[in-house]
Amino acid sequence: MTLFQVYARALSYLSKNKWRVVAVVIANVVLAVITIAEPVLFGRIIDSISSGGNVTNWLLAWAAFGVFNTVAYVLVAREADRLAHGRRATLLTEAFGRIISMPLAWHHQRGTSNALHTLLRASESLFGLWLEFMRTHLATAVALVLLVPTAISMDWRLSIVLMVLSVLYWFIGVMVMNRTKEGQASVEGHYHTVFSHVSDSISNVSVLHSYNRIEAETLALKNYTTNLLSAQYPVLDWWALAGALNRTASTVSMGIILVIGTLLVQKGEIRVGEVVAFIGFANLLIGRLDLLRQFATQIFEARSKLEDFFVLEDSVEERAEPANAVDLGAVRGDVEFRNVTFGFSNTSQGVHNISFLAKAGETIAIVGPTGAGKTTLINLLQRVYEPQEGQILIDGTDVSTVTRKSLRNCIATVFQDAGLLNRSISDNIRLGREGATDDDVERAAAAAAAAEFIETRLNGYATSVGERGNRLSGGERQRIAIARAILKNAPILVLDEATSALDVETEARVKLAIDRLRENRTTFIIAHRLSTVRDANQVIFLEAGRIAEAGTYDELSQRGGRFAALLKTSGLLNDDEPEEKPALPKPPKLAKLPKAPKPPKALPTPS
Repeated sequence: MTLFQVYARALSYLSKNKWRVVAVVIANVVLAVITIAEPVLFGRIIDSISSGGNVTNWLLAWAAFGVFNTVAYVLVAREADRLAHGRRATLLTEAFGRIISMPLAWHHQRGTSNALHTLLRASESLFGLWLEFMRTHLATAVALVLLVPTAISMDWRLSIVLMVLSVLYWFIGVMVMNRTKEGQASVEGHYHTVFSHVSDSISNVSVLHSYNRIEAETLALKNYTTNLLSAQYPVLDWWALAGALNRTASTVSMGIILVIGTLLVQKGEIRVGEVVAFIGFANLLIGRLDLLRQFATQIFEARSKLEDFFVLEDSVEERAEPANAVDLGAVRGDVEFRNVTFGFSNTSQGVHNISFLAKAGETIAIVGPTGAGKTTLINLLQRVYEPQEGQILIDGTDVSTVTRKSLRNCIATVFQDAGLLNRSISDNIRLGREGATDDDVERAAAAAAAAEFIETRLNGYATSVGERGNRLSGGERQRIAIARAILKNAPILVLDEATSALDVETEARVKLAIDRLRENRTTFIIAHRLSTVRDANQVIFLEAGRIAEAGTYDELSQRGGRFAALLKTSGLLNDDEPEEKPALPKPPKLAKLPKAPKPPKALPTPS
């Protein structure tokens, strides 16, 4: 993008407040125009003094002009500041909403810290451009357009010096921008690296402490910042050189104007007051040329940041859901995979030609070695990823034709990583259902065997869980996540290693809650602990992204295939002894769970 295109798109974000912006800009233009009167008034004062005329009127006019100009400037600048700050806050909110609404696959590909850094850097650059546009950019352009013909009307010989100075400013600016274009782009790349390293290190600070990596990570950051400065310094040197050349040119120009003006006064061709007025014009012009140079520098420095942000914005628009997407509506719970294929770029991992049917209320266990595609399969169901081939249907409706929001409203998920926000226990459980009462939250916690440990905390349900739940144990975090799914009360349930972080006794108690939660719900269980899938209606064994075996637990354990071999490896199947279910400790009485929504009498018509 050219500098003009970058600037035009930056200003387009002001369109929502266009009338207020227009009013501020017009006011600034008026101020810039009347500023031209100041050197004229000053010249009149000098002429009155030198000729012995009446100076009082000119002094009063000059004083009144100064007071008006100051008050008007403060009022206009205040409004411009409010507009720019308000628009920045709105931009951050709107962009944040669009970014987090993107599919998880997009976040995995781009990187969360990269998107965050791009948003923050761009918002500051846009804020600066908006503020300066309303305060100086257009006013400077108008002033330059008016100053040049006004100066020519005063004395064309002195005006030639100012026009040559303007050309020199333009030439120096273009030369420096051409010299530093690639360097500035490189600087932005280094900033991304620094921010990513800081974000990555802080989010994994417990690991760094455990492995004594504090000094090593700090040293790595020092190296990254050294590379950043190595790229930044040459750019700064060029702009410093441009500033020096501009200052030299303006100083020499003022000297030439004084010499020419002195000669013209001595010849009697112009008066002293006219020379003084012209010098005032020259100072105004030089000041506006300096502002123009700063404006060009500002856009040039913002260019790389904003181009990244525009790419980010465009990718969000491209991934937006089609306008004809519909709500899924009431869900019974039939889930069908038809020849579904999905592969990750630059890797052989994924799933291939997956087909199976889960009837409403059934429990489907998805097992297999690490990397077999178990989580990928569930992510496809929730449209974290989109199938490259095949279809996924819920009650006969292709999920690609419905909104993600309506799809995910009917699915409750308990992840292996509980995924808690840095908020209270109550707030984290309430994520399951917006508007849930305190009683609803407490019943869900009791059903997930979480009420006991919550009530031992000093602040109870108001206790903050810390970043990613780091103030809770692994088992406590998992029970909060289970309570969240219980509260959601969705017709489809996904358990991704939901009891992996629990001890044996707690797992038994939570398993009873999960078993009751599974009633009348279509449930998908992803598990490495094969003992947790005994009661599944169907077990799907994945290997290398393909269905190697499918059947009930008993059928697969007796078939002697890959599932049976895995059972033997886990010690759950012995060639000489019949299989027996281990006795579980007697669980305590749990709170009554809400029943799953009753299915409609007839299936919804596929859209």
